[in-house]
Amino acid sequence: MSTRAARGVGGLRVAVAQVGARVGQIAANLALADRYLRRAAQRGADLVVFPECFVQGYALEAEHIALAEPSDGEVVSALRSLAARHGVAIVIGFIEQHPADPSRPFNAAAVIQGDGRLVGVYRKTHLFRGEHLVFTAGDAYPVFSVRLGASGRPVSLGVAICADIEYPEVIRLLALAGAQLIAVPSADMEPYRAQQMANLLSRAVENNLYVALANTVDRRDEMVLFGGSGIAGPAGSLASAGYGRPRLVVAQLSDNEIALSGGVGGYLRGRRPETYTGIVEIP
Repeated sequence: MSTRAARGVGGLRVAVAQVGARVGQIAANLALADRYLRRAAQRGADLVVFPECFVQGYALEAEHIALAEPSDGEVVSALRSLAARHGVAIVIGFIEQHPADPSRPFNAAAVIQGDGRLVGVYRKTHLFRGEHLVFTAGDAYPVFSVRLGASGRPVSLGVAICADIEYPEVIRLLALAGAQLIAVPSADMEPYRAQQMANLLSRAVENNLYVALANTVDRRDEMVLFGGSGIAGPAGSLASAGYGRPRLVVAQLSDNEIALSGGVGGYLRGRRPETYTGIVEIP
């Protein structure tokens, strides 16, 4: 943890793009990403987090799931070009083809550096309700080393997608693996406003790190995706996008806030894992 503390995250500027993608319209969503990245770059952002399944739009119908794209395909290539054009890193949700089971893709997020390099892909591990019928669940919690800012400072970045943040174990595992910042693409809907806000703040506070959550905002006949995106700090700070409308929010991270929260790994050092055996038992 000393290496993580030494380099810190202070001064980095992180943005969340609270925006509703157009379901099934990949070209329109790439154009929307371009627009928000341009705005974020103008505001000095080093990283922008976009919502869950943003590239294809969040929906579970078969014709929509069939729009899955490989991580080395044209769509991710276009996103890499956008990141390089604006000099801003991206974490963005997309439906990723599953080579072993094309009918059940992954609900994934691409992590792209500001120079256009694809750093890696995270696959959602905790599928919500009907997602179990159309997606394959991921089973790993990677921490990505992403270079951010003009100096190319390496930052250890963890990713969780929507329902993943409702499980404290997910963010704790990422923190234990050295994550300094957690990015959360989301497509959360009514009536879960309170749960999303509680989880966003709690995961930041209990792990002494920043959590940036970008939720979709959209009103449909069958659901209302409410927004509520924000960047939560470990001492309880919150830069919020509010509810019900598209918005880009940018926050500057502070090593001082991490120190006020107990310092890097503060809660990790106080753990007593020998008493936690029951947590891994299957009920």
